[in-house]
Amino acid sequence: MSLLSPHNTTVSKNILVIDDSKLNRAIVKNTLLNYNIQVFEAADGLEGLTVLQSRHFDLILLDIVMPNLDGFGFLEQCKQYIGDDFIPVILMTGLDDLNSKIKGLTIGADDFLLKPLNQKELIARVQSLLRLKQAHDELYEKNQQIQKELEYAKRLQQFIIPKDFSFISYPSISGRYLPIADIGGDLFDCYKISDSKIGVLIADVTGHGIAAALVMSMAKMTFNIYSYEIFPTQQLMSKINEEMRGLLLDMQYITAFYMLIDNDHQNIAFTNAGHTRPLYYRKSTDKIIALDTNGLFLGIQDESLYEQKSIHYEPGDRCILYTDGITELKDDNNEEFGEVRLAKFLKQHNNTSGSFCDNLLQTLEHFAPLKERSDDIAFLFIEF
Repeated sequence: MSLLSPHNTTVSKNILVIDDSKLNRAIVKNTLLNYNIQVFEAADGLEGLTVLQSRHFDLILLDIVMPNLDGFGFLEQCKQYIGDDFIPVILMTGLDDLNSKIKGLTIGADDFLLKPLNQKELIARVQSLLRLKQAHDELYEKNQQIQKELEYAKRLQQFIIPKDFSFISYPSISGRYLPIADIGGDLFDCYKISDSKIGVLIADVTGHGIAAALVMSMAKMTFNIYSYEIFPTQQLMSKINEEMRGLLLDMQYITAFYMLIDNDHQNIAFTNAGHTRPLYYRKSTDKIIALDTNGLFLGIQDESLYEQKSIHYEPGDRCILYTDGITELKDDNNEEFGEVRLAKFLKQHNNTSGSFCDNLLQTLEHFAPLKERSDDIAFLFIEF
């Protein structure tokens, strides 16, 4: 059913007609009389602004040439009265002037009517813009609901991404997570498997937004279940791949790096599933070691083979696990921050966990404004 049907009792609309011609106002009012529309009148732009504050309107019919405040002046000022509300405006003019039309559209008009008003055209254009108004309001309401749901999802994600690693007594672990949107697809976590064994994970789901966040949540839950049951890191990755394979959408995958720290033997076993390789600083030799193994992304194929390697840790060593939002951060010259800069930072900054994280973010911000980045940023810093 159209919005405007004669004697339509299911739709009630308010229209404001602003025109210094009493005759034109009467024509509009009488034309729309049988369409369940309340027509309110104003004789010029100033009076129109006053009436605009008195109630909600669905449409404004606006003359251009008026005393005190003309139609263009009204358009320029009405925004401060209606705020974010959308009210379509039809400009009424006796001149078929292209420049006036362009100016009107530029400052906020949505359509035009030539005087003398044609009643059929008036009804058609009013009907068209009332449909537009209704569609806008429905979309706005749905968008508000989506924003509420996103805010809830954001709080939920902030809850499941750990901020405090004090439950790990050794080594010292800290981290930061900066999603590019309200919710993101990066993930890190730590697992106290026993008094001597610590699991450390970092992962990145393709894409951003709700889909990536849902996959991230499923991946976190899956790692949380099997990291306490499967200790060889390559077998753990194979199991995670098997579990996630049927849950991912087409063209979706997860990169992940997992390490198992054994404090009894001062050993780190690790497996990389296509993730950016963590950087390990060996204090005794003042060297950086890249931790990497063979292995495809998680979720690409049913059966994937993964590799496990190990490294012996020494007191004073430190390590950073990170997502590619750090190394692929670009400055104004389109140059990436890169692995070399990150390795240099890790090598030179021998400070406490919290200070290291804050200093790294400051360094990244100095390289390129983080608010302009195109990817999520997540990293974990480990000190032995």
